[in-house]
Amino acid sequence: MKRIVLHVGMHKTGSTAIQASLAGYRDGVFEYAPLPPAVEADRQRAYNHSFLINTAFDRGHQRMGKLRKFGVAACDFDRFRVQCRDALEACLRACETEALILSAEAITGFDLEAVRELGALLRQHASDIQVYAYVRDPFGYVKSATQEWIKWGYTGDHLHPLSYRNNFDHIEDVFGAECVSYRLYRREKLLNGDVIADFGSWIGLKKDPAHRLEANVTLSTDAVRCLYALNSYPMFSSWNGLLHYSWRELLDVLRRLFPGRFEIPARMVSREIDVWDMAWMEARLGQSLQLPPHSGQDMDCTGLKDWLGRTTPGMLTTIRRELTSRGAEVPENASLVELLFQLYLECIRSFSDRQLDYRKFSADRYLERYPDVRQAGLYPFGHYVLHGHGEGRDGS
Repeated sequence: MKRIVLHVGMHKTGSTAIQASLAGYRDGVFEYAPLPPAVEADRQRAYNHSFLINTAFDRGHQRMGKLRKFGVAACDFDRFRVQCRDALEACLRACETEALILSAEAITGFDLEAVRELGALLRQHASDIQVYAYVRDPFGYVKSATQEWIKWGYTGDHLHPLSYRNNFDHIEDVFGAECVSYRLYRREKLLNGDVIADFGSWIGLKKDPAHRLEANVTLSTDAVRCLYALNSYPMFSSWNGLLHYSWRELLDVLRRLFPGRFEIPARMVSREIDVWDMAWMEARLGQSLQLPPHSGQDMDCTGLKDWLGRTTPGMLTTIRRELTSRGAEVPENASLVELLFQLYLECIRSFSDRQLDYRKFSADRYLERYPDVRQAGLYPFGHYVLHGHGEGRDGS
């Protein structure tokens, strides 16, 4: 192997589509790294090298959350870290093509020590390491990244921060600024408006990927408003593989019920943007980044909580209709957030093939049978999902 192509995102620039489409790619010159999943439960998304590389090199909090989602205990984190590093090293040793492609947008969040560790390992196997990064205009990035935050539990009043320099300073320090190439992620700037074709042409692939996947379709403003409301509801822990995928099913349901795109007032984003940080990236791109003009609707918006708290009666009607179509009994005076929580329980019921059926679950009887649950003050159905069912407890 002579060369490593290191694709580092950035986030929200079509990385998942690139990764999923290149999985298994090999043309005699290039090979997309065939890395195993960091945990078996994440096999479906092993094409994204972020989780494995993040676990292998980032000693901070970023890898811990996802490991916990898949049921890994904190005492096992270091063992998984070693396993992931060994897997990457084995892949580098085994590569027989001229160039190996690694794709991990998580690298843009590494601290300097973690990037140095990664760079040192890669240089043991290739002297030529070229880093490729797409970057978005500030408004598009902040809007998309804020939506992603909310999809996975955010309830605050701040937009997702943006600092181009923080994302890429350490990468340039370790790999050399001359080895880091940037390209603006705008549909009209991409080859045929397609990030997969654009990336292949950029790095010099000999053929098109055999399969293509467009991923991470955006949610609408109303769908995000539903999630934002639900995130503040007292729910049981989601550090569980089944709940993780049930939540994904809920996202798909909300996408279907509330089609459209997510919008944030431009003024709310613009006041958070550092113009000197923009200038730093513009110098590397050789072109200007854009901020949208303000519109009339921006003037009365005080913050993210205000904007996302603007729910409508039609949202209640839509969720109620969905629950009814599933045969659920819907409380007459239920609030929007209560209806959304019931819809989440329906997704758990569906994803578990009705093994975890809240409709047949009796909280009173469960607490009566198992006083340890009552003494611990745990939500009964949540305990049953996370522990009781696996322990053979009776939830009927």
